[in-house]
Amino acid sequence: MSGIFGVINRSGIDEGTASTAYYGIFSLQHRGQEAAGIAINNNGTFLLHKRDGMVADIFDEVTLNALGGNCAIAHARGADGIVGPDGIQPVVIKSRVGNIALSCDSVILNAEQIREELKNQGAIFQTNTDTELILSLFSRNRVVSETTEEALLKTMKELQGVYALIIMTEDKLIGVRDPYGLRPLSLGKKNNQWMLASENCSFDALDAEYVRDLEPGEILSISKDEVSSIFYNSEISSDERIKNGKVCIFEYVYVARPDSVIDGTNVFKSRYEAGKALAKLHPCDCDLVIGAPDSGNAAALGFADGLGVTYGMGLLKNRYVGRTFIKSTQEQRELAVRMKFAVLKEAIKGKRIAIVDDSLVRGTTTKHIIRFLKDNGASEVHVRLASPEVKYPCCYGVNASSDKDLPATYMTVEQIGEMIGADSLGYISLECLKEALGGLICDTCSACFDGNYVAGKPESFEKSVHQVTNL
Repeated sequence: MSGIFGVINRSGIDEGTASTAYYGIFSLQHRGQEAAGIAINNNGTFLLHKRDGMVADIFDEVTLNALGGNCAIAHARGADGIVGPDGIQPVVIKSRVGNIALSCDSVILNAEQIREELKNQGAIFQTNTDTELILSLFSRNRVVSETTEEALLKTMKELQGVYALIIMTEDKLIGVRDPYGLRPLSLGKKNNQWMLASENCSFDALDAEYVRDLEPGEILSISKDEVSSIFYNSEISSDERIKNGKVCIFEYVYVARPDSVIDGTNVFKSRYEAGKALAKLHPCDCDLVIGAPDSGNAAALGFADGLGVTYGMGLLKNRYVGRTFIKSTQEQRELAVRMKFAVLKEAIKGKRIAIVDDSLVRGTTTKHIIRFLKDNGASEVHVRLASPEVKYPCCYGVNASSDKDLPATYMTVEQIGEMIGADSLGYISLECLKEALGGLICDTCSACFDGNYVAGKPESFEKSVHQVTNL
């Protein structure tokens, strides 16, 4: 997955627009660490700066001062398997109706089919990215549409998949959330600046007001004159659209920052409650509960409180290493794990440790952590996971495209525990995980746990999915 951010000053002036975009996307760095960029509208001229690396390494004061304008969009790129600069966003094009820029967090399932259709109509593609595909499709539809919003609606009706889009035209900032609401997208404001972001933690960082989440299927347009919306599924009520939404449950398990609120659910609280439920389902005799930093910490605190056992620190995280789960290759993930953690020897020596992590996908990280803990004096290591077994590969963005990457598709819980070297292993149930999402105003997509692909899947993917039987 990726992080996207946009800002427009409705007064039409530049009040630190580039800096706002910088801090907005910096606060979403956890969603993508491969590359980043900012595009800005300077009186109809679009300026763009992007490259590989972390946000703070790409932009400095000189660069930001050169990016003047009243509207900007930004992107933090996750590992998408595309090598080189082709996948770096935002992408800016010149069309018959003016300059257009796009930042997206998307997986388009019928991309190849659409690409072939557009090629047959004369379109030329330089890359293999969803971004270029969406822009090409939108540009074609814009020529035969009266408004940008109408063209986007036509584009949505041709796309199959999941996406959150932030589009910048010469006079508007537009946010689009897919009809399933699987990708999060929220609206905020500070004085004359209106903002769109993957998570509302961006607004907190900028001391801005969180207004609301976009509804599934919503096209929200912000201009100097107005803020207005149209909907993909306009035939149903707002309450029905929200209720029928299917936000990705992995946002709460792992992807989102704990201080974010997505579709009514506080991420930290949901992880804490999942930990408490896990203590009831799979208690263990231990002297100390620790979290696998950082996304396991909240669940570990809940687990410790549920057991009545001390919660403490056993691992130190190297803050200069990115998230191992979203690295592109297995070799990169293993190297990142070795660089990522250090053990607090005095805290764990001779103790029975329960370590709580958010999930176990491949098992690489967990296996290394257990070895670190035991090599440094832990007498026992019990693993508890605040999400169910990941049995199905995800075609919506979680970086596991084959069931061969997922031990839970062909191993029992006991076998997985043995593989990673744990003294015991326990998973939360899907039912209990969903119950932990207190305040959630919509439903969830949990395809990686139950195989229910709510937004469909490509034909090629169908053949690769292992049909899991009860183990």
